[in-house]
Amino acid sequence: MSDWYVYDWDLQGMPAQFHVDLKYVDEFDTLGDFSTLLYVSCYPRKMEANTFSAREVRALDNVGKECQKILGSQCAFVGWIDIAAQRRYYFYTSDARLLVPLMSYCSEEDDFRLECFKAEEPNRQTYYRLLVPDAAKRQSVDNDTYIASLRSRGDDSAAFRRVNLHFYFPSANSRALYGENAKAMGFAIGETDYIPERDPSYYIVLHAVSPLEKEAISELTTKAIYAAETYGGVLEHFDSAFVPKRGIFG
Repeated sequence: MSDWYVYDWDLQGMPAQFHVDLKYVDEFDTLGDFSTLLYVSCYPRKMEANTFSAREVRALDNVGKECQKILGSQCAFVGWIDIAAQRRYYFYTSDARLLVPLMSYCSEEDDFRLECFKAEEPNRQTYYRLLVPDAAKRQSVDNDTYIASLRSRGDDSAAFRRVNLHFYFPSANSRALYGENAKAMGFAIGETDYIPERDPSYYIVLHAVSPLEKEAISELTTKAIYAAETYGGVLEHFDSAFVPKRGIFG
């Protein structure tokens, strides 16, 4: 069964939306030699267009479906990326010759300009390194969910407030080293603790002041997570104060 996951992340300095089927994280090793990457790029029919038309947007999914028909059972459809006026579909197959019918389809398609390419990827690096989200990317989705939850209760997301990032580390030393790094990044250090029933067990909370807005929060969690990975640390969750919106009379 497919396990689709969607997240927003910048790619080559531009905002992009990623759709990835996470079932292949565990299934690829059981499929055999699915090590040939085939990818199809879709562009608006008009060369000068900088976005897809409404009609093209409605038809984009059909391109992916047609590619799957052509490739048949000897392919794994692992995801796609939307960026600017481009959608790129990604497939892995054990039969590199399937590039030929895929190229034929791309040349005959009338609704879009299509291009297709092939790459040999024994380690399936495009899937694991580009499409599958790391901890920071997953956290950005959790951030959106948390922000939306508070906003639905009347939170003023533009208001500055204290934000708390709760981390765990494998040792007291790694936690201390990370704490020094976090201070250099502008975080304040809060409570620390040792919780033996949890692995990792050494707890620390970082504090920052920020509005509860997607870009600002994801910037905080991303830099904190990537720095923590150096010391074996993981972010358990973030939370913040609730700041209600004021009425017209204050």
